[in-house]
Amino acid sequence: MELSRKVKRAVRLAAGVRRTNTPVVVIEGSDQAPTIKGTGWHYTTRGGTYIAHPSSYMRRGWSNMLYCPSTRRVEVGDQWVARNLL
Repeated sequence: MELSRKVKRAVRLAAGVRRTNTPVVVIEGSDQAPTIKGTGWHYTTRGGTYIAHPSSYMRRGWSNMLYCPSTRRVEVGDQWVARNLL
């Protein structure tokens, strides 16, 4: 099921997300209300420790930091969309 821009925006607002670049994933055959899943971007060390202040770990020419991109998305059931928004 492909959603229009207006419906995607309404789903994001129902989940409490204001950013327009957060992807909306439709779960077929589900009545799930919009929920936020995944994590935001962050830095970790190569050992997996979370880095709160990345600038303090930088060294010229070498860095122990790894960038972890965002996996945040809004998941919603197709039956919920049909019942509440269409």
